[in-house]
Amino acid sequence: MALGVLLDKTIKVIHSYGEKSYRATPERLVGAVRFSAKRITEEEKQSPKQPNFNTATVQFLTEEVLLAAENTLLNYLTQIKTIRKSLWEIKFLQKTLEVDGQKYKLWGGPDTLEIGDDGLPEIIDYKSRQDIAKGKQYMDMDLMPKMYTLLMAEDLLKNGHKKARFKVKFWQDPLDESFALEYDLENLLEIEDNFKERIRKINTNKQFDFCLMQYCEACNSPKSEEYVAELESIGYSLG
Repeated sequence: MALGVLLDKTIKVIHSYGEKSYRATPERLVGAVRFSAKRITEEEKQSPKQPNFNTATVQFLTEEVLLAAENTLLNYLTQIKTIRKSLWEIKFLQKTLEVDGQKYKLWGGPDTLEIGDDGLPEIIDYKSRQDIAKGKQYMDMDLMPKMYTLLMAEDLLKNGHKKARFKVKFWQDPLDESFALEYDLENLLEIEDNFKERIRKINTNKQFDFCLMQYCEACNSPKSEEYVAELESIGYSLG
């Protein structure tokens, strides 16, 4: 996990320097790995939320992981030869869906938004897998592409893009471009309805548990007991 998080952070840092990065050699860009590791550590310490998403990563940023990230990045950049340019930096994304009178939030986001060779915006989710064959075999190319495309659609449409491509890029197999799907951003109603139906199915289960993840706002909130009471008032029970 730490290797993937570090590499994903590194590609974002590389894109943040724009043309300076795009003109640099792979050997020079590898230096972004340790800079990114330092930034992850600093962000973890400075976050008002403790623990947070980076908390689970920082403890595993060992010298061994840093070296592995440097070698993986060097191999990746050497093989692809040219970094596709970023359209803009992706922040945390949210979309509200109304289902049977209740509002639900989809949230998250891909790693980068890059310009494809044909000029089409590419919504990129980078993946690190030790067993690359197994990783490809079980890669979700149904829910994940739909989710990220739905989250990105509004901003892309506002910027004049009517179509986009979702793509998974594997750090350990840089030249594989086969995990890709194209979407008409003006015709996503079917995808939105699909998520609404999934939410309805989830709601048929009236028992719930806390996920207890370190960075989960609900589980770590001082108001968690209030949340439980609110859910119980509308028919749910804590399992």
